[in-house]
Amino acid sequence: MYPLPWETRSRSEPSLQRQIKDRFKGLFWVFFVSFAAFAAFPTPSSGATAETFYENALRRNGINAFAATCQSAHETGFWTSSLWRNANNGAGIKADKNWIRAGRPTVRKKSQEVVGGKWTTRESLFRVYSSLDDFLDDYNRKICRDYPLASKNRDTTWGYFSALQKGRHGAWATSHTYFERMADKAIRLAPQLLGFDWRMQLLYDYKKAKARGLLSKKEIAIIRKKLAADEKDSTR
Repeated sequence: MYPLPWETRSRSEPSLQRQIKDRFKGLFWVFFVSFAAFAAFPTPSSGATAETFYENALRRNGINAFAATCQSAHETGFWTSSLWRNANNGAGIKADKNWIRAGRPTVRKKSQEVVGGKWTTRESLFRVYSSLDDFLDDYNRKICRDYPLASKNRDTTWGYFSALQKGRHGAWATSHTYFERMADKAIRLAPQLLGFDWRMQLLYDYKKAKARGLLSKKEIAIIRKKLAADEKDSTR
């Protein structure tokens, strides 16, 4: 009598149940390794817009969402820079010793900085974020910790801009025209993000910042010039 098919399996051959178990175990590890690799690298944010950035920034209570959006627009070239697209770094934040010691991801990149009154190219380590929310959480913490004057005066855009140059460890940027560049972005983005009364909001912010003594004479002149120039353009 010939044996039936299921009776021919040798003792060394795994059972059907064992095969299924091994297969599921293999699939689990493939999924686990894939998920870990996905989590370790940032999700590109090339599709970010002023609206999406602003809406997400509004959920952080230590910053001025509009001012932060203007700053990011300047730092990333309206969210087109490689540092934004590949690292979700929306404000050119460098990796300090604590960031590196914690094992957080970094990317090496060249950037233009003012040293001794002259523009020079420097290579530095910058922070890498997994998403827009990851960046904004860290940005919010950094503003509260290193730029307390900006966080304290987050109810005025102009005061916030000015305070970015008065951090606990120095200015946010080395450029002497940083405040003016922020002002340019504010005038450009305000109609889009602040609504029909955007000019009144910026004027009110200006009066608050000036009354608190936050603005230098140069910054006051820049604000008045930008707002006046826009008003002339809108009446033509």
